Amino acid sequence: MKAKKTFMDAGFSYDDITKMNQCSVKLIYHRLRGRIDKVSWRRVVCHNTGCPRWIFVLTMTAHDKLYTRDRLQRWGIQVDQECILCKRASETIQHLFFECPYANALWSKLLVWQGIKRSVYGWDEELRWVEKWTKRKNTAAELYKMALAATVYYVWQERNVRIFQAKARGWEIISKPIIQEIHCRSNKYIEKILHSLDRHPL
Repeated sequence: MKAKKTFMDAGFSYDDITKMNQCSVKLIYHRLRGRIDKVSWRRVVCHNTGCPRWIFVLTMTAHDKLYTRDRLQRWGIQVDQECILCKRASETIQHLFFECPYANALWSKLLVWQGIKRSVYGWDEELRWVEKWTKRKNTAAELYKMALAATVYYVWQERNVRIFQAKARGWEIISKPIIQEIHCRSNKYIEKILHSLDRHPL
């Protein structure tokens, strides 16, 4: 009787309950939660072997939830809209990843390091590109996911350091710890492709 209300909330009638031979907690949970469509970029963040803090920032970016200056402006907070990294455009997620010349140069170098030769786009286009790339389910795709997560994290970190600590590093300096951390966090499958890549691409 105590569970009756839960079953009713999940959309089961009394007759449905009496006819049940077995009960699945998973089924009840999904009925209570309702239908939630999967996001198109789930492969980019799920099973990504990058550092947890990289994945967190990557997920926030994909959800358009980072506290960029344009978002703060929409909340009514008066802040300078200029991108702190390049001082050429307003700071948005689309600009910061990777229309900004600073972030563009960093990501371009890491793409070349992976053996990928193509132009770098803004965030929306980059996200669509990586969605297609990660469908391959091979070591190159796994490495790409790690590199993207690390790059997004380090660009966001550099942005915050410049704002709150008034310190600045060139993108050339940032690329080295990204590659070193990828080597440290790689698994036995990714190690095979890493051995063929330069540890220091600059």
